[in-house]
Amino acid sequence: MKRTIHLFPLLLLAVLCASFSLFACNEEDDIDIFVGRTWKVSNLFGVSNRPVLSEEQAKTIAKEGAFYIKFESRTEFKGCTLDKNFSGTWSVDLKERTISLRFRDTGNPSDALSKMVIQALQRAVAYDGDYNYLKLKEAEGPYILFRPYE
Repeated sequence: MKRTIHLFPLLLLAVLCASFSLFACNEEDDIDIFVGRTWKVSNLFGVSNRPVLSEEQAKTIAKEGAFYIKFESRTEFKGCTLDKNFSGTWSVDLKERTISLRFRDTGNPSDALSKMVIQALQRAVAYDGDYNYLKLKEAEGPYILFRPYE
């Protein structure tokens, strides 16, 4: 008599294991959304979770070569506002999803929009995101929304 192997239970087990690994929260994935990535400011949001930029400010934010941050390594970042460079060090707590940006130089921007972005970055204490978006959030609710910028 021939023995038959029932593949269905094995196949079901393989599918379950694969799906758990796809949806598991991996802290290394979180660090990968930062290290070596450049993020462009898309918009700023207020406490009410609504955009705070005027139409003119949104056009200014969209300019190429401006309003971005690059996490160059696990500790260093640099970026640019409208016409001023900034830099510093950063750290994250992957379990708590918190972030700390410590500026060395903010470039002392003269325009109000650049000052608004720098202040929001300085007040950021938490993050949310993946490879498609990044939110740097202040304690009271406002946040900056970024998109990948390569």
